[in-house]
Amino acid sequence: MKTLFIDTHLNDIIVMLLDNGKLVDKREVINKKNNSEFMFPAIKELIDGQKLDEIIVVNGPGSFTGVRLGVTIAKTLAYTLNIPIKTISSLEVSSISNNAQKVSISDGNGCYLGEFDKNFKPTKDFIYVNNSDFINMKNKDEYYMEYLVDIEKVYLHMNNINPTNAHNVNPIYIKKIGVEIDKKSN
Repeated sequence: MKTLFIDTHLNDIIVMLLDNGKLVDKREVINKKNNSEFMFPAIKELIDGQKLDEIIVVNGPGSFTGVRLGVTIAKTLAYTLNIPIKTISSLEVSSISNNAQKVSISDGNGCYLGEFDKNFKPTKDFIYVNNSDFINMKNKDEYYMEYLVDIEKVYLHMNNINPTNAHNVNPIYIKKIGVEIDKKSN
Protein backbone atom coordinates (compact mmCIF):
# COMPACT_ATOMS: atom_id res chain seq x y z
CA MET A 1 0.00 0.00 0.00
CA LYS A 2 1.53 3.29 -1.17
CA THR A 3 0.87 6.36 0.98
CA LEU A 4 1.72 9.96 0.12
CA PHE A 5 2.33 12.23 3.13
CA ILE A 6 2.11 15.99 2.54
CA ASP A 7 3.18 18.65 5.06
CA THR A 8 3.27 22.33 4.12
CA HIS A 9 2.11 23.88 7.39
CA LEU A 10 4.95 26.42 7.58
CA ASN A 11 7.48 27.63 5.00
CA ASP A 12 8.83 24.21 4.07
CA ILE A 13 7.44 21.45 1.89
CA ILE A 14 7.79 17.90 3.14
CA VAL A 15 6.43 15.09 0.97
CA MET A 16 7.11 11.45 1.74
CA LEU A 17 6.25 8.19 0.05
CA LEU A 18 5.59 5.14 2.21
CA ASP A 19 5.13 1.54 1.19
CA ASN A 20 3.17 -0.44 3.80
CA GLY A 21 4.15 2.08 6.46
CA LYS A 22 7.85 2.16 5.67
CA LEU A 23 9.50 5.28 4.29
CA VAL A 24 10.58 4.73 0.69
CA ASP A 25 11.55 8.25 -0.36
CA LYS A 26 11.04 11.89 0.57
CA ARG A 27 11.48 15.37 -0.80
CA GLU A 28 11.99 18.52 1.21
CA VAL A 29 11.97 22.06 -0.09
CA ILE A 30 13.30 24.25 2.68
CA ASN A 31 12.26 27.87 3.21
CA LYS A 32 11.56 28.87 -0.37
CA LYS A 33 9.23 31.58 -1.54
CA ASN A 34 6.42 30.55 -3.88
CA ASN A 35 6.08 27.00 -2.58
CA SER A 36 3.33 26.44 -5.13
CA GLU A 37 6.01 26.38 -7.85
CA PHE A 38 7.89 23.58 -6.08
CA MET A 39 5.03 21.46 -4.76
CA PHE A 40 3.87 19.57 -7.85
CA PRO A 41 7.38 18.90 -9.18
CA ALA A 42 8.38 17.49 -5.77
CA ILE A 43 5.34 15.19 -5.70
CA LYS A 44 5.76 14.14 -9.33
CA GLU A 45 9.42 13.30 -8.77
CA LEU A 46 8.60 11.43 -5.57
CA ILE A 47 5.82 9.21 -6.89
CA ASP A 48 7.35 8.81 -10.37
CA GLY A 49 4.30 7.14 -11.91
CA GLN A 50 3.58 4.81 -8.98
CA LYS A 51 -0.03 4.14 -8.05
CA LEU A 52 -1.02 5.78 -4.77
CA ASP A 53 -3.45 4.11 -2.37
CA GLU A 54 -3.98 6.92 0.14
CA ILE A 55 -2.91 10.40 1.16
CA ILE A 56 -2.16 11.78 4.61
CA VAL A 57 -2.08 15.57 4.80
CA VAL A 58 -1.13 17.93 7.60
CA ASN A 59 -4.06 20.35 7.76
CA GLY A 60 -2.60 22.91 10.17
CA PRO A 61 -2.31 24.87 12.24
CA GLY A 62 0.41 26.89 10.60
CA SER A 63 0.91 29.38 7.82
CA PHE A 64 -2.40 30.32 6.19
CA THR A 65 -0.96 29.97 2.69
CA GLY A 66 1.14 26.91 3.47
CA VAL A 67 -1.75 24.99 5.00
CA ARG A 68 -4.10 26.01 2.19
CA LEU A 69 -1.58 24.87 -0.44
CA GLY A 70 -1.01 21.42 1.07
CA VAL A 71 -4.68 20.77 1.77
CA THR A 72 -5.81 21.90 -1.69
CA ILE A 73 -3.27 19.73 -3.49
CA ALA A 74 -4.02 16.71 -1.26
CA LYS A 75 -7.79 17.09 -1.79
CA THR A 76 -7.34 17.44 -5.54
CA LEU A 77 -5.13 14.36 -5.77
CA ALA A 78 -7.41 12.28 -3.56
CA TYR A 79 -10.48 13.27 -5.56
CA THR A 80 -8.96 12.81 -9.02
CA LEU A 81 -7.26 9.52 -8.11
CA ASN A 82 -10.33 8.36 -6.17
CA ILE A 83 -8.25 7.37 -3.13
CA PRO A 84 -8.78 7.88 0.61
CA ILE A 85 -7.44 10.96 2.36
CA LYS A 86 -6.67 11.37 6.06
CA THR A 87 -5.84 14.53 7.97
CA ILE A 88 -3.57 15.13 10.92
CA SER A 89 -2.61 18.37 12.64
CA SER A 90 0.97 19.60 12.73
CA LEU A 91 0.77 19.53 16.53
CA GLU A 92 -0.34 15.87 16.50
CA VAL A 93 2.56 15.02 14.17
CA SER A 94 4.97 16.60 16.64
CA SER A 95 3.35 14.92 19.65
CA ILE A 96 3.38 11.46 18.04
CA SER A 97 6.85 11.78 16.51
CA ASN A 98 8.44 12.90 19.75
CA ASN A 99 6.20 11.08 22.25
CA ALA A 100 5.48 14.44 23.89
CA GLN A 101 2.23 15.45 25.57
CA LYS A 102 2.83 19.21 25.24
CA VAL A 103 4.16 20.55 21.95
CA SER A 104 4.87 23.95 20.47
CA ILE A 105 5.51 24.94 16.87
CA SER A 106 7.01 28.36 16.22
CA ASP A 107 6.22 30.40 13.13
CA GLY A 108 8.77 33.08 14.03
CA ASN A 109 6.19 35.50 15.44
CA GLY A 110 4.66 33.19 17.99
CA CYS A 111 3.84 29.60 18.83
CA TYR A 112 1.04 27.15 18.21
CA LEU A 113 0.48 25.12 21.36
CA GLY A 114 -1.13 21.72 21.74
CA GLU A 115 -1.65 19.37 24.67
CA PHE A 116 -2.32 15.64 24.23
CA ASP A 117 -3.07 12.56 26.30
CA LYS A 118 -0.93 9.40 26.11
CA ASN A 119 -2.95 8.26 23.05
CA PHE A 120 -2.20 11.55 21.27
CA LYS A 121 -5.74 12.86 21.48
CA PRO A 122 -5.95 16.62 22.14
CA THR A 123 -6.89 17.45 25.73
CA LYS A 124 -7.47 21.16 25.00
CA ASP A 125 -8.16 23.35 22.01
CA PHE A 126 -5.03 24.39 20.11
CA ILE A 127 -3.99 27.98 20.77
CA TYR A 128 -1.63 30.54 19.32
CA VAL A 129 0.41 32.90 21.49
CA ASN A 130 2.79 35.62 20.36
CA ASN A 131 6.47 35.33 21.27
CA SER A 132 6.35 37.71 24.24
CA ASP A 133 3.36 35.87 25.73
CA PHE A 134 5.12 32.54 25.23
CA ILE A 135 8.31 33.81 26.89
CA ASN A 136 6.25 34.95 29.88
CA MET A 137 4.37 31.64 30.25
CA LYS A 138 5.19 29.95 33.55
CA ASN A 139 5.06 26.45 32.02
CA LYS A 140 6.78 27.17 28.66
CA ASP A 141 9.58 24.71 29.45
CA GLU A 142 7.05 21.87 29.49
CA TYR A 143 6.48 22.25 25.72
CA TYR A 144 8.53 20.23 23.24
CA MET A 145 9.62 22.75 20.62
CA GLU A 146 11.48 20.96 17.82
CA TYR A 147 9.38 19.95 14.81
CA LEU A 148 10.51 16.54 13.63
CA VAL A 149 8.46 14.01 11.69
CA ASP A 150 8.83 10.33 12.53
CA ILE A 151 6.70 9.24 9.61
CA GLU A 152 6.55 5.58 10.58
CA LYS A 153 5.13 6.44 14.02
CA VAL A 154 2.68 8.85 12.39
CA TYR A 155 1.63 6.18 9.88
CA LEU A 156 0.99 3.64 12.66
CA HIS A 157 -1.17 6.19 14.48
CA MET A 158 -3.06 7.03 11.29
CA ASN A 159 -3.99 3.38 10.75
CA ASN A 160 -6.61 3.90 13.48
CA ILE A 161 -8.05 6.98 11.75
CA ASN A 162 -10.86 6.72 9.23
CA PRO A 163 -10.43 8.48 5.90
CA THR A 164 -12.38 11.63 5.14
CA ASN A 165 -14.27 12.48 1.99
CA ALA A 166 -11.93 14.77 0.03
CA HIS A 167 -14.65 17.45 -0.14
CA ASN A 168 -14.81 17.53 3.68
CA VAL A 169 -11.10 18.04 4.33
CA ASN A 170 -10.59 21.47 5.86
CA PRO A 171 -7.59 23.41 7.12
CA ILE A 172 -7.18 24.24 10.80
CA TYR A 173 -6.73 28.00 11.19
CA ILE A 174 -6.40 29.32 14.72
CA LYS A 175 -4.31 32.45 14.19
CA LYS A 176 -6.06 35.58 12.98
CA ILE A 177 -4.79 36.75 9.61
CA GLY A 178 -4.12 40.41 8.81
CA VAL A 179 -7.45 40.92 7.04
CA GLU A 180 -9.40 39.67 10.06
CA ILE A 181 -7.42 41.89 12.42
CA ASP A 182 -7.91 44.92 10.16
CA LYS A 183 -11.70 44.35 10.03
CA LYS A 184 -11.92 44.43 13.82
CA SER A 185 -9.96 47.68 14.08
CA ASN A 186 -12.15 49.52 11.52
